[in-house]
Amino acid sequence: MTAEQLSRLRGIVEEEIADIHRAGAAWRDCNGPDENGVQRIQEHAARMASLDWKHGMDRRLQELLRLLGRMEREDYGECEDCGEDIPLRRLELVPATAFCSACMARREEARDG
Repeated sequence: MTAEQLSRLRGIVEEEIADIHRAGAAWRDCNGPDENGVQRIQEHAARMASLDWKHGMDRRLQELLRLLGRMEREDYGECEDCGEDIPLRRLELVPATAFCSACMARREEARDG
């Protein structure tokens, strides 16, 4: 993988991280204390759905930060099963993938039975 390709992939991941930060700020604006410092009272189901969304975004952010660390390794972009290079197009669509399409299909077949 060239430095330019890796840089483009990092840009994709960093843009998603920025999107999560913007969404988190908007979430805090809607779910934080009001101007009197009193917590807004919301209907229970809506609050729980909102918290589920926030937890999901927090998990995704952690995954993306780990991915940036993986991108620093020399073997980023190589399939963990067969060792072949993962096609750039696949990495652009799913930067966190650790498997080429063929190995992923074999894993899914084995899992599904």
